[in-house]
Amino acid sequence: MSERIPKRYTGVDYALLGVVAVAFGIVFFAAWPVYYAVKAVGGPVLAKLLTYGIWFMAAPLAASLIRKPLSGFLGETLAALIETIIPNAGGVTNLIYGLAQGAASEIAYLLFKYRKWGVAQGALSGALAAFPALALDALLWGDIATPEVMAIWLAGALVSGAIYGSVAALIGKSLR
Repeated sequence: MSERIPKRYTGVDYALLGVVAVAFGIVFFAAWPVYYAVKAVGGPVLAKLLTYGIWFMAAPLAASLIRKPLSGFLGETLAALIETIIPNAGGVTNLIYGLAQGAASEIAYLLFKYRKWGVAQGALSGALAAFPALALDALLWGDIATPEVMAIWLAGALVSGAIYGSVAALIGKSLR
């Protein structure tokens, strides 16, 4: 049975986007010291594995709660906007990351024609955000290494994104 995909956003949808944006804007801000602490102790691979997915959670949570086209993109982008407003290490580049990660995350739902919003889609959504995150790390911050090391960094970010994306989808499922 094919489910009709509602495209119009309601006031409740906008309110949910606002709650996700504010909550995760604060979470993203709070994740910076955690990232730097883990990086100082365990290096960049451990930091990417344990923390990168935190910055990828707003998209799968918003998508699993709202279940409409572009909800993942909007959730991630608006959370990054809130993070940008709070003075922190990333500054305005946080918004650039949010736009790119939100667009990549949205692909997970587009691939399923906006008909599936489960944990697998949340994991894929989180994992897909790793690609623009690492690309922007290289372009904006010069975070470049040998191809082998870059592949390891990508693997860590992909796994982290998948784990945190799954958690976000489970949270969304429990709240729905």
